[in-house]
Amino acid sequence: MKKRILSLTLAINLLFVLLTGRLFSVSVFPETASAQSGLRVKEIATTRGFIYDRSLSPLVNDAYTYVACVTPTHTAINLLKNKNESQKDLEKALKGYFLTIPKKSNVYGNTNDIKTLTVFDRYSTSTALHIIGYTDSDYNGVCGIEKYYNEKLTESGGTLSVAYYSDATGRILLNEPIEIRNQGYYDKDGIVLTIDKSIQAITENALKNGNVDKGAAIVLDVKTGEILSCASAPVYDRNNIGEYINDENSPFINRALCAYPVGSVFKVVTTAAALESSITPQSYFCTGSIEKSKTIFNCSNTEGHKSIDLSTALAYSCNPYFIELGTRVGARKLLTTAENLGFGKSTDLGNGFFTDSGVLPDIAELNSEAAVGNFAFGQGKFSATPLQIASLFATIGNNGIYNEPTLIKGATNKKGDFSPEIKETGYRMLKESTCKAIKNALTKTVTEGTGKSAFSSLIDSCAKTATAQSGQYDINGNEIKYCWFAGFFPYESPEYVICVLKENGVSGGGDCAPVFKEIAENIYTNQKKSSLF
Repeated sequence: MKKRILSLTLAINLLFVLLTGRLFSVSVFPETASAQSGLRVKEIATTRGFIYDRSLSPLVNDAYTYVACVTPTHTAINLLKNKNESQKDLEKALKGYFLTIPKKSNVYGNTNDIKTLTVFDRYSTSTALHIIGYTDSDYNGVCGIEKYYNEKLTESGGTLSVAYYSDATGRILLNEPIEIRNQGYYDKDGIVLTIDKSIQAITENALKNGNVDKGAAIVLDVKTGEILSCASAPVYDRNNIGEYINDENSPFINRALCAYPVGSVFKVVTTAAALESSITPQSYFCTGSIEKSKTIFNCSNTEGHKSIDLSTALAYSCNPYFIELGTRVGARKLLTTAENLGFGKSTDLGNGFFTDSGVLPDIAELNSEAAVGNFAFGQGKFSATPLQIASLFATIGNNGIYNEPTLIKGATNKKGDFSPEIKETGYRMLKESTCKAIKNALTKTVTEGTGKSAFSSLIDSCAKTATAQSGQYDINGNEIKYCWFAGFFPYESPEYVICVLKENGVSGGGDCAPVFKEIAENIYTNQKKSSLF
């Protein structure tokens, strides 16, 4: 009987010691208190689908960081010490815990005890920032392609994780292997844009070099209407969004897709409407002003341009010439021509990614010669986006064939194989003779007129300037002006359209023409280099 009591007492004491030990373990390692022994899986990274440029060059996920996955052996711990890892990581390794250490470079390589994983850096650069957009803390798109293709990009994403065995306290079991689990993390499926990464960089740099602190520049393919670059200023840092929320310069706005007062660039539409109506633009004697419906309109040249023809009127942006021409054309034909060329309507760039529509006046508002004349040189209620203006010049350069601007080229599957987007073919909107006459007239703008700052010895181009009044004033009482420069090159066989906008500038010729020139010359230079290989 006494032996049974003694055995029971010993058993109770042993159980008490074991329980005390367990409580001690929990108190020392509280993070493992609820852990269960067996297989553990640690997520290393998640990603979204790719966004590519037209040549399948990544616009996101185009750089890498690294994660060192450390099995805490003596050899691994010595390596950590040699690389001066943090004391916290060293202590964790010494206690037998599995480690993952983010690294900017691959300093450990791959050994039996340390496996280095390559992890995507989604936003390593700000290229095409306003087109691509960014994601929120839950990895959902907030704006741009990230927003409008959120479902596709989420479905195309994957995860990267590590599986290992541990005891009940969470310490890794050294005699068990670790497993790297790639669940579609490195798959290549995603969205392919019409953007050309090199032209995008050229455009962004030109805006910066031209001191366009608020504005935009866009480049289109003349033959297809594809958007090759789309840059907006100012920019923001996707990694510090909160710093820009209250920025008065509104850096989140994609100004290339927003509507602004247009001014004299619209004179190209007035010319087209006249030629399409078989109204031949005639010589005109500019005295420096013109009166319509008891309203006096002044010319930019207060002394007048004297006797001028169409090319001189475009080159020197003579307001009275186009007011007179516009009233001859009439309100209805002006409106119809503008509508046919894409003004007054928004464009869906993909999955509901709509641009601004801009504003066309109603026919009822053009109820006098003064109202029609005002509209004829792009003033009044009329507004348009840089994309719409670029599309206008693409139609002229394409001999009257209009293509709705596009941004989506297609998509890729998991292997990276490309499938093109079905695109509507262009359709004739202007006569070829109309476009030829306008092209001939626009060359003078660059060679000797208001746009001569765009003249280049490398390329021949034709273009139009504009300096639009806004009716808004800054704190110093100066009217805010919207400055434009739009055109295409090369002249003989146009390939590229460039449109540049600057908010609160001085003149289209002074502020925007040099930006046009830089973009055009760099595209030409890059093309020439490519042809050598």
